[in-house]
Amino acid sequence: MEKAIQIQFGQQVIELLANLARSDLKLPDALAREEFAHVTDARIRRALAQVFYGVRWIYKLGLALLFKDEERAAHIRTQIVDYASICEALLSFCVGHAISHGLARGESYKWKYPDKREGPLRWGPGSPDPLLRKQGLYWLVRVAEEFGIIGADLAEHLQWLRTERNAIHIRERVAMGSQAYLAESKKAYELVYEVIRETKLWMAAQEKAPRGRTACS
Repeated sequence: MEKAIQIQFGQQVIELLANLARSDLKLPDALAREEFAHVTDARIRRALAQVFYGVRWIYKLGLALLFKDEERAAHIRTQIVDYASICEALLSFCVGHAISHGLARGESYKWKYPDKREGPLRWGPGSPDPLLRKQGLYWLVRVAEEFGIIGADLAEHLQWLRTERNAIHIRERVAMGSQAYLAESKKAYELVYEVIRETKLWMAAQEKAPRGRTACS
């Protein structure tokens, strides 16, 4: 009987924490309708909304549990990875839209290694998605900036996010300090909204361009 009460009490505590973390968060459906409305592929739009909701839920859960620095840092690491993935998916969608609609410009998108002009990429008449899935965040940021999807300032910050996502060395974390590391989650979150804002503006510009012309022409 005592064990059953303990289990029931534990379950109630878990539900309370989950509800607390869920409070004041936009649900995936609302995120899909608002933040990611410009993503015309329904599957990608839904996936973006789910990941964004999940990472914000994790953040709120961390606040609810009042994690110590070490525990919060582990959660922040997960948040940075997910925030970078959201940015990557948004840029990939827009770059794919540009290539498939004749909006590509510059030379970087023609090469796997645009800095060295090595590894030619063959963009055929079909969907660009198979090739796009093989390109990393560095390439997407470089090409998105050249296409005019994002500005130079955002491109620079996204390269920072890419570096932080890829950083795994404990010595780097020690040198940075725990408080600086904790501040990274806020910066990464703000970058997601800046990517949303700039990609929305770019997509809207393409829709408003006169028929037969594009905003990149």
